[in-house]
Order: sequence, then structure tokens, then C-alpha cells
Amino acid sequence: MEWHFKSIARKSSLSQLPFTPGNRVACLIFKDVEAGEMGRADVLPDEVDTYELPGEILGRWMRVVKDPDDESTNVRETVASAEDFFLSLYQNDQADGLAETDALKHLLALMLERKRVVRAVGKRQTAGTQLYRHVKTKQEIEVPIVEISTDLMLKIQDTLGDIIL
Repeated sequence: MEWHFKSIARKSSLSQLPFTPGNRVACLIFKDVEAGEMGRADVLPDEVDTYELPGEILGRWMRVVKDPDDESTNVRETVASAEDFFLSLYQNDQADGLAETDALKHLLALMLERKRVVRAVGKRQTAGTQLYRHVKTKQEIEVPIVEISTDLMLKIQDTLGDIIL
């Protein structure tokens, strides 16, 4: 299964300054409680602390804006962004147990396993949680196994961007 995320924004969600190749950008994923949806904000790193999210943060990753002609670097950066985002989902206790967060953890683990960033530990589980080992750090991570409904997939897919090819 391939899961495509939205591309990085062309300008900062806070200052509206355009991003140019070489800029570092913080990508923030949040749960907008009023709208009942997930949202994404792309801001410059020095704007992160001043940007007020309309809900609680679920995860984040950093991305360097690349020249669109440099395809090989873009693939490596995309995998690194997915890895950073996946690990950040485990740093935010407030987001634990949310259907969208659990679905993100599950789908990202499957995709990162395919890219050999994480490996399943033990027998493959079909319910509950699956233990994965992060290859670089040897950290073991319990990932919830989630049945992905069409509605849940649409909520997630409409929010996120290009971190998995």
C-alpha cells in the first residue's frame, strides 16, 4: 500500500514568507478539535514557538526545501522526514489513543518497515499492538494495530504531505 501525503507548503503558515530551496521548514500536524479534523502547518523553525495551533499537536518533523530537480536527495529526505514524524508521535502523550494518531503510527510503521527503518519484533500480530525495533537506535516501540476505515484514511490523507513515496 502506498500512502501519499500533501506536499510541503510554498510559504509559511505564520509569516506567509515563501520557502526557497535550502530553507529548513518545521511541519506540524495537529488535531483541530472544533473542526474535528487533522491539520498541517508548515513554518520556519524560528516561528514554531510563536505559531498558535488551533488544536493539540500530534507530531512534527523538519524538512529542507530542495530543488525539485534533485530527485535522489528528495527521496532520502522524504524517508528521514517520515522517520522523524513517526518518532515524534511517541513523544506527545496527549495524542495517545486518538484514532488518527494510532492510524498514523500503524501506517508509518508499515511504510518504514518497507524502507528498513524499523523491523517487526516477534510474531506478526493482527490485533492489539506490534512491537517494532528502530534499526538505528535499537529502541523498541509498541505500535497499535488499527483497522483503517475509508473515513479515517480520508481524514488523514487530506491533511498530511509528501513524507512517504
